[in-house]
Amino acid sequence: MKKLVSALLSTAVILGVSACGGHPNAADVPDTVTSAIVDLSSIDMEIMQAQEILKRQCMRTKGFDVPIDYTVITVPQSYVDVGGVFRSSEEAETVGYSTQTADLQGRSVALDSYVDALSDSERNRYEQEEGDLDTGGCAAQAYTVLLESPENTRAVFDTFDDVIREQSFSAIEDADVQSAVMDEYVPCMKKAGYNVHGLSGGELAGKKFGRYRKWNEPPNAEEKAMAMQDYQCQADANLMQRIDNALERNAGTWMVANEAMLLERHEKLQQARERANQVISGKLSYEARD
Repeated sequence: MKKLVSALLSTAVILGVSACGGHPNAADVPDTVTSAIVDLSSIDMEIMQAQEILKRQCMRTKGFDVPIDYTVITVPQSYVDVGGVFRSSEEAETVGYSTQTADLQGRSVALDSYVDALSDSERNRYEQEEGDLDTGGCAAQAYTVLLESPENTRAVFDTFDDVIREQSFSAIEDADVQSAVMDEYVPCMKKAGYNVHGLSGGELAGKKFGRYRKWNEPPNAEEKAMAMQDYQCQADANLMQRIDNALERNAGTWMVANEAMLLERHEKLQQARERANQVISGKLSYEARD
């Protein structure tokens, strides 16, 4: 779980690969495939939260009275391999810049305290029973509830790495995306009073507001206003569509060649979303799984 959360959070940082000349991968990519890539490249945090809940429920069946946190994890998404992009006005308003302004470590305090209180032998048994996706145990079983098998889980989570590997450069390096950011988004933000340099609203928010929010606490009015303005400037620059276009120019041939695989993975992801929401709402549990 920690490795996967870390990997997802790392996508909130702009990732770059050395640019190559031309667009050898350009292809006519169906919108369904592009949408699938976008979703698969930034897995919903609800799925990660549900996996953690299921894992802890599983650990309870092994004799460990672990605490279970049902609160909603608020972490902003990336958009494909471009960080700093708000995917919706709702995300901007309710999540804000939580990675810079909230104490996200607060979510693990209760569990850490519980594990620290275990004896050495019980802690060793805890770690063995927990396991991970490769070794089995409750971590793997929790993912299986959501995605039906370890193989499906690996396939879905590998998509982001697949996209990065198949691209000759990151979408943020595309000339049209750079133009959207520097010629439209940045001036829009500066006009509103936010002196950003590129898609760096989060960095500015960290300097302006500090890490003032407790675990799962919403942004205050000032941070919310900045995030909403950030989203609006991105929307005015048509940023997400231009990232989509860059992705298609850059990795389009691979996307078309692997259309069936990507759509199948996307279907598994959509099913996992539904199950994740059932887990969080208490309608589905490890013991009451299918």
